Amino acid sequence: MENQYFNEALQNFVQDFAYGGAIRHLVDLGYDTDRIIKEYHYPLSRDTIDKIVKEHLKEKNKKNIS
Repeated sequence: MENQYFNEALQNFVQDFAYGGAIRHLVDLGYDTDRIIKEYHYPLSRDTIDKIVKEHLKEKNKKNIS
């Protein structure tokens, strides 16, 4: 069970390192999940891309409120 948790955490880290910055940059330019999927062929699931988009927008909103 611990090995599975570690592997999942490692996979998430690698995906974020490889694609997270680019996706967050596209969100800052006004892209949504659908447009990112349509125009860029990242080897990530829709759920993974959508999670990165939503988390980034949530963080941006927190910073704007502060």
